[in-house]
Amino acid sequence: MRLRTAFILINRCERGMSLLENIRRILRRGWQQPQIKRTRWSERHIIQRRIITIAFAVVAIAISVGVLVYTQLLVSSLIKREQRLVQFYASILESFANTNSIESLFLLDRVTPTIDFPCIITDSTSNPLEPYDQFTLNITFPNQWDMTRRRNHLQQLIAEMGQEYHPIEIRDQSGRVINYIYYTNSWIVKRLRILPYAEITIVALFIAAGYIALRMQRRRDESLIWVGMAKETAHQLGTPISSMLGWLEILHDQLRSLRSAPGQDQQLWQQPLEELEHDINRLSSVAQRFSLIGSQPKLQPHELTAIVEETVAYVQSRLPKHGKRITIKLSLPEPRMPCIVPVNAELLSWVFENLLKNAAEAIEAPNGTINITVSIPTEGQRKSERIVRITIADNGRGMSATQRRYAFTAGYTTKERGWGLGLSLSKRIIEEYHRGKIYILRTALNRGTTVAIELPLSTEP
Repeated sequence: MRLRTAFILINRCERGMSLLENIRRILRRGWQQPQIKRTRWSERHIIQRRIITIAFAVVAIAISVGVLVYTQLLVSSLIKREQRLVQFYASILESFANTNSIESLFLLDRVTPTIDFPCIITDSTSNPLEPYDQFTLNITFPNQWDMTRRRNHLQQLIAEMGQEYHPIEIRDQSGRVINYIYYTNSWIVKRLRILPYAEITIVALFIAAGYIALRMQRRRDESLIWVGMAKETAHQLGTPISSMLGWLEILHDQLRSLRSAPGQDQQLWQQPLEELEHDINRLSSVAQRFSLIGSQPKLQPHELTAIVEETVAYVQSRLPKHGKRITIKLSLPEPRMPCIVPVNAELLSWVFENLLKNAAEAIEAPNGTINITVSIPTEGQRKSERIVRITIADNGRGMSATQRRYAFTAGYTTKERGWGLGLSLSKRIIEEYHRGKIYILRTALNRGTTVAIELPLSTEP
């Protein structure tokens, strides 16, 4: 009877494995749509994109500097023209004041309309001359202003003009200063001075708006990477499927042993069946994890250290050997303190499992170590620092600066058969669903990598 039950179990498991393997192969191939391609970034593509970005920045800076230089040269030329004009105007006034000639008066009538910038003629003490309308150029007053208000306004303008340009002196025949001409630039020159800065600001705003729009579009695209999700599902199903196939092979061996020693069947069957049940439950857990992506999962208070210990126990027994030995060391705070965190246990366990697998794959030495440290704030710190930090450190190959920068970007991977979704999904689970933080604490080539996760503690007592 037991042999028959065993054969039935094996037959059903093999049929289930065949079905899951077929699903896995279909997911691994993906839908045969020609427009969907594998989004794997290489170091070469990143370097090319960086070169293009730098080239665009250099061109933009060169254009901005060119516009500024050209505009300033134009402004300088206009200022010199206005200065020569006001000096010519002053010389005519000086000639007319000393000779009262008809020629000077004629030139004065001809030159005055060509002056398009504000001028104020004052006495030797820099007080405006009356009547103000005759001794000012290109300065208007509101009709409701009285003489006192007009005088105060002119004195304010004289002070401002004096700070901008030194006034031009008008002397009599004895060389004594009898008048000053205060002036400032025309409105054209003033607007030309700020024009390049306004243009550069507008262009910069357009570039910033376009950049923000592209980033938003990119984030929307990353949220809709269903093909990548399917392939990641296939990757997640790979570990328990392989494990179940191994246990089925063990069951085959045990069945052969039953024929020779039927009295030992219970002991031989116990461990394989327990492990097989564990992996089947794991498959159900994987399906549950992916069903939570895209919706807001429900967070419940959980003991964080229990989730970490359970994940470590599962991963440790299923780490690939391939000629190397990897040890996972778990460091918990002493004395043990309650660490209640509002989380979704399925998704958080997924993050830990993904980080541990990445750490194991990064280890190339025969003997590798993965250190997991859980840091819980003390009772005195809990009022100000209500976070718990989990660090996962390995002694693997580490990351370059470029790899560290793009590590959490969807589609970026350095693995031959990777899809660059594990860390991207982990970041989304931690930061969007659990309101925490995940980041690379430190890394260096050939010196390993340390990833840190920070989660808020539960507010419930």
